[in-house]
Amino acid sequence: MSSPETVVDPVCGMTIRKEAAPLSRKHRDETFYLCSIECGAKFDRDADAYVAAAKLELPGWGKTPHPENVVNQFRKIEEE
Repeated sequence: MSSPETVVDPVCGMTIRKEAAPLSRKHRDETFYLCSIECGAKFDRDADAYVAAAKLELPGWGKTPHPENVVNQFRKIEEE
């Protein structure tokens, strides 16, 4: 059995499971996964900037802990 693939939200830097991401966006033939409606709205306003910043691989990027409301959303998705 393979482990779930994780991705990093390009807006907030949160690591999330790809299949549990509540939103995704296509940008220049690449798919980006987002952890929340708020991150989706920010991405929509300036996708180029968020994609460029995410590709810098800054220290700590992808290590943001999940806020409790996001964790609860993921739990609900997993239970369905």
